[in-house]
Amino acid sequence: MNKFFLQLSILCLLSFMFSCNEYKYANTRPFSISDIQETKYLTGEIVDMDEIIMPRFLFLKDNYLFTINYQQEHFVTVFHLPDMKKTGDFISFGNGPNEVLNVSNIQFQDSLVWVLDHSRQQINKYMLNHFFEEKEVVPGEKIKINESFEKILVMKDRLITNSLHHIRSRFSFYDMQGNFIENKGNLPDAGVQMTDLELFEAYFCKMALNPGDESIFVAYINTDLIEIYDSNGSLKTRMHGPDKFYSINKEVSLGNGQQKISSIAGKTRSAYYNPIAFEDEIWTLYDGKYFDRTVENGFLLNRIIVFDWDGNPIRQYITDIGFYALTIDRNNGVFYGITLNPEFAFVKFYF
Repeated sequence: MNKFFLQLSILCLLSFMFSCNEYKYANTRPFSISDIQETKYLTGEIVDMDEIIMPRFLFLKDNYLFTINYQQEHFVTVFHLPDMKKTGDFISFGNGPNEVLNVSNIQFQDSLVWVLDHSRQQINKYMLNHFFEEKEVVPGEKIKINESFEKILVMKDRLITNSLHHIRSRFSFYDMQGNFIENKGNLPDAGVQMTDLELFEAYFCKMALNPGDESIFVAYINTDLIEIYDSNGSLKTRMHGPDKFYSINKEVSLGNGQQKISSIAGKTRSAYYNPIAFEDEIWTLYDGKYFDRTVENGFLLNRIIVFDWDGNPIRQYITDIGFYALTIDRNNGVFYGITLNPEFAFVKFYF
């Protein structure tokens, strides 16, 4: 009997060791919370301002806040920061020549505003000053990409996406007419076999572009992994932390040839959101919580981790009010988010 329990214990130990080593990223530097050089605790302030209705994302340009709205007649609303008054609603929903089907991102580039119409797989170019001077904005150029993608960044002379047609490459590059150039970069390898759908979900990411040298910051949502690439899509560094967890998901059948990815309560976790890049550092929201659909407003976060362009975590902010979306006014030392109070509201933190 003792021999039996000894063999059983060895088997359990080996099983545990195998499960611990099943996932392991190659060519990755780990880090922990203790490696973050500075921690600041911040008290938030709800902003008294004109009504906001179901905003999804938040952006700042000069003295103006831009929101992307969900299920509204106009996708973009602009607020004047000094008095927090709404200055206009822009970009209507529809199939008309100046309308769009779904705005999922805005990128500012000098005097230009690039707006992603995700449903059309198209990016529209607008003049920034028209959002301050006109009642309606009209795209000066539309670039169509004939492949599905989740995110696009506009570089000086190229476009970069995470294309769903090239799922095992990190980036797909296109010219400014939307013509495919090349794929670059490999997805992280944790040593585990995955289906294409599991792979896509595991390494679903958000990207941000250095406004100077056009380095690319990649923040993963389902594993606490960040990567930094040069402007040509070559990997410079990959960091795993601060909790060092892996994407836990499973492809399941819904019948009729349909598949989906299923999150697992108590195992699946969320990591990085909303990276914002400056020439000297990158800010990103961090979650780290386990998936639990019973938690009310679990999408509200209260931690920001700031990295330098070598991938080092240099400081973190922990806030007393949970929020989603993030935009930063470094000139005035304040960042903004969106919270529920109990309705949607802007919250600001002085840092």
